Amino acid sequence: MAHLVIARKYRPAKFSEIIGQGQVTVTLGNAIVKEKLAHAYVFSGPRGVGKTTAARILVKAVNCADYPSAEPCNKCVSCKAIQAGNSMDIIEIDAASNRGIENIRELRENAAFAPSSSRYKVYVIDEAHQITKDAFNAFLKTLEEPPPYIIFVLATTEPEKLPVTILSRCQHFKFVLVNQAEVMDVLKKICVSEKVPVSDGALEAICEEAGGSIRDAESILEQVISSASGKTIEREDVEFILGLVESAKIKETLSAIASCDTKAAFARVGDIYSKGFSLQQFTRQLIMALRRVLAELLSGRAVDGFKDPDRVYWMLESLCSAEQKMKWSEYPKILLELAFYKITSDFVPIGKVIELAASSGGDSESPAVTSVKTPSAAAKPAVSIPPSDKSAADLVKLLKGECAPAGKIFDFAEEIIVDGRKLCCRFSGENEVHAKRLLANSEVMEEALAAQGHKGMSIDVTIVMNEKKDPATPEEKITEAKQLEIEEPIIAKLHTLAGGELEGREDE
Repeated sequence: MAHLVIARKYRPAKFSEIIGQGQVTVTLGNAIVKEKLAHAYVFSGPRGVGKTTAARILVKAVNCADYPSAEPCNKCVSCKAIQAGNSMDIIEIDAASNRGIENIRELRENAAFAPSSSRYKVYVIDEAHQITKDAFNAFLKTLEEPPPYIIFVLATTEPEKLPVTILSRCQHFKFVLVNQAEVMDVLKKICVSEKVPVSDGALEAICEEAGGSIRDAESILEQVISSASGKTIEREDVEFILGLVESAKIKETLSAIASCDTKAAFARVGDIYSKGFSLQQFTRQLIMALRRVLAELLSGRAVDGFKDPDRVYWMLESLCSAEQKMKWSEYPKILLELAFYKITSDFVPIGKVIELAASSGGDSESPAVTSVKTPSAAAKPAVSIPPSDKSAADLVKLLKGECAPAGKIFDFAEEIIVDGRKLCCRFSGENEVHAKRLLANSEVMEEALAAQGHKGMSIDVTIVMNEKKDPATPEEKITEAKQLEIEEPIIAKLHTLAGGELEGREDE
């Protein structure tokens, strides 16, 4: 006997066997019992969730010897013929290859003939959205007023592509993705029936990859079973067969991201890329892992390395954006590296940003920030200066470990010293934004210091502003312009060509 794939072998034969589509199966069952059948139905939803299966069960139920019954008996001549695909009154049409007006005209002509041996003649049109506009127009009249023995079932994954004139003439049933727990139950029953030992972790990986599609899950399971060597199938086996990045490497990457270790995150991307894995698939796995982290944090449970749900949300948003761009880019590695660079950089919660903006927008400055002006015509560029004494260095090291990534802000300070119970940080005017970010995170840092035995320690922030030079007098401007024309005639000419005129230049 020829091998029958799992998806066909375990295809539901009754409405009650269809998983996760109660809103459809109950309604159809009641309509059959009450003999209130519509002449046309649209079954829409994702692939592999039971649209065509439900259509075939509906066909059996309306032609069953037990009609009107909510379920087909699967024993009568009609049910067996339909199950085997031998019934002449059940016509399944693939709209992808029968989409033209000539095909619809042929359908209309055949619909005029009564069923040969069944109660109803049923047309099941799969991928109905691929029918052309002209063909739909030719189909309208037949769909609106078919013979009493005709039922049309249009199955589609893209109902938005069906004309409104078609949808308005049909009863529309929307199929949904099946939740992971229900898919797991189905796979476990199949494994027991097939006598295949599979771990829960392996089934979990299959369900994650299937994404709520029963048929996809069954197809993946068969692929995994085919490659099994008799031992219990583990999650690692599924990941290897499907070309997924190992869970251990996903955890290592998350650890690098959580600790804001950009170098380690980049190294992980390079390692994955060099081994030939799909970076888009790798990104999707990271997104799912971070989604689980966010769910844990929102439930009040602690997750190693992650404390702030807002930061995890920001990471998810960045990775989702990168994953979308990868579909059309020739440089997926660069896109992922850019995303990693972004999410391992400093992060300030939006609440703090708004609070800081509100405080800086007023007439008075925040009391925790002191601005000092120093006359300096040529301000030195911002450089990272190490703490001025060992005690300050120890405190900064502690804060960098406890408050990552905000701890990196100290790298932009001009000077850091300990003055009594204060950790004094001086920033130049060019690094004012970093000073304000340090201020926004100061409460968290002070709590971290207190937790490590430095109670009463506060953080003081000072910004040293460079004094602006007074505007040049007209005489000085003329002198500078003439000097420029003498010393740099090319620059002076470019300035004139660009639409300007050097101040002080005399008319010829």
